[in-house]
Amino acid sequence: MTVDSVVVTGMRVRPEAKGLNLRDYESCVSVCALDGPDSACADISFTNSIAAGCVTAGFVVPGHDCGDADTQTKFRGNVAHSIKGAGANIFPDVAGNDHTSCYEGSHFAAYKVSFSGVSTNFVGMEQRMSNLVMVDN
Repeated sequence: MTVDSVVVTGMRVRPEAKGLNLRDYESCVSVCALDGPDSACADISFTNSIAAGCVTAGFVVPGHDCGDADTQTKFRGNVAHSIKGAGANIFPDVAGNDHTSCYEGSHFAAYKVSFSGVSTNFVGMEQRMSNLVMVDN
């Protein structure tokens, strides 16, 4: 699946999901965030898009393999702004190459978000971030 050049905006609070500890809780874009270790979620490309006015995160997306920043097209050229939470939450991809040891996020921009431009919440592995632009977060 390929998603290119879309705008997602104006998300609202989902009271029914409060307290469920979901990775995608009130995000504008969530890619494969709810799939487990036996996921068939693969070969997805989300590029050149904008998320704005989101509640918790602009994007909740899997990272790419370490060392692939220059050539990857999984999540590239996207921008998040005016977010109440994080610009992007990048997590290890269950379909990735050894993401239990290392995964990477790259080619993303965020501005005017309340928390961090990029967040990762996973302990015990190498996490690389490159080619990011973070302004006024």
